[in-house]
Amino acid sequence: MSAAGAAMLGLFAALMLEALDLLAARRRTARPPWRGSGEPGPAAYAVSAAVRCLAGAGLAAWLGASGQASGPAGAVASGIAAPLLLTQIARVAAPFLSFAAVAGTTAATPSETATPMLNGTGRVSRLRVKLPAARKKTGDDHHAS
Repeated sequence: MSAAGAAMLGLFAALMLEALDLLAARRRTARPPWRGSGEPGPAAYAVSAAVRCLAGAGLAAWLGASGQASGPAGAVASGIAAPLLLTQIARVAAPFLSFAAVAGTTAATPSETATPMLNGTGRVSRLRVKLPAARKKTGDDHHAS
């Protein structure tokens, strides 16, 4: 598969993913996602969607040119994966970016790097971990010692 063909399939897959995300956001809030309180405007939303779609096309073209995505299914899968990877990277990087904004542009001292992560308000952010629910004990759980 050529790089151009893989890029087109990757772009198509990323566009479909963006359309599904837009429909899901409209269904949740009954309005466009850029009309929510504290949300960026439609221009910022369009730029972010374009960047995510170009990332899908670029990754598909790169994998198609290197032979890693030898068929259409591989190009479509990589076109879907790139925007999702960007989303996850942004979610992971958000606490670190807010810490950098609070710390400023000066170099961090060793004591500052050992401090907990700060959110945008300057307070320590807490990591939330969902633990599995405890299992009820039944008579079958008893083991003879």
